[in-house]
Amino acid sequence: MQNKGAIKVFAIALAIVSLYQLSFTFVASRVERKAQEFAKSEAASQLADELARGDDLLYKYLLDSIVESRETYYLDSVENEVVLNLLIGKYTYRKAKEREINLGLDLKGGMNVVLEVSVRDIITALSGHSKDPIFLEAIEQATINQRSSQKDYVTLFGEAFERIDPNARLASIFLFEFKDKGITTNSTNSEVLSMIRQESDAALDRTF
Repeated sequence: MQNKGAIKVFAIALAIVSLYQLSFTFVASRVERKAQEFAKSEAASQLADELARGDDLLYKYLLDSIVESRETYYLDSVENEVVLNLLIGKYTYRKAKEREINLGLDLKGGMNVVLEVSVRDIITALSGHSKDPIFLEAIEQATINQRSSQKDYVTLFGEAFERIDPNARLASIFLFEFKDKGITTNSTNSEVLSMIRQESDAALDRTF
């Protein structure tokens, strides 16, 4: 009888400890679900559609990036808010996250892939997905050089374009996109690069 009583006490104690540990997981998951709902709002879709300018592939890429950024923003904003109030103390989202049970991929239901807004993709979209060989080679060289350079991608792209063919004109590639922004067939490469940088920076700012 004493053994049965001890087993019951142990089982109750184990259940209490388990519930205590699981409570952090439940609370953290609830906050994260709210963050996902906030991130996947209509505003995210509208912003991605505006930036993609009709490019379906870029739209999907940007939408994932925007949703990820909005979710991170939401979680950062509630990091120090109390989300669990127990008799032994109050816990913020950050503390609950630190104490949650680490679920495997099967329990989480899959894998999250973090995407960043790609300036390369923005430039490609602005060019109307140009097939110009000089443009394509400059894009590739800029991507390679970015791995070992502190310069921004637009600068690397401009340098690569000039290096490949000093006589090539960026205006001929970006004229359709920038014709309403003052770019003409006589615009210099520097003027076009300045406009590309403005559009890229604006796209990144809107995304954040």
